[in-house]
Amino acid sequence: MSRNEFAQATGAKLEKIRKARNVTITNMANALAIDRVTYVKNENGVTIPNFLTLYKLANDFDISLDWFVLDEAPMHRSEKITETKAANDTTSLPSLSYTADIKELMDHMDKIPLLRYEILAQFHRFKEEHQALVEKSMKANSGV
Repeated sequence: MSRNEFAQATGAKLEKIRKARNVTITNMANALAIDRVTYVKNENGVTIPNFLTLYKLANDFDISLDWFVLDEAPMHRSEKITETKAANDTTSLPSLSYTADIKELMDHMDKIPLLRYEILAQFHRFKEEHQALVEKSMKANSGV
């Protein structure tokens, strides 16, 4: 997905959120603590929302950033939590052992959505820069 396509997709999602809340562009911009012009550019797909806007969408609007950024999971975080609990109740996952620093990182990522998306962004940059290494590792792990 190109930057322009991503901006258009996030803009459409902002509009969907705003219309679902039945608020004006000005009220939505105020709720996100950004200028009206900035919000209009975000909603029209000219620019991409910044991290503070993403943080406010997640925490103040209950928007799942997995849905907003990756187009995965339900729109609302509370729906995702419910689905996760249901999946955990019916599925027995193997226990994995992690080092203390990985456990700490995962705990922080659960509590700080911005950290999670910073790490995901870094991961995607790494995959793009080291595509051959990632593909080689995936083939080795899959036994292909």
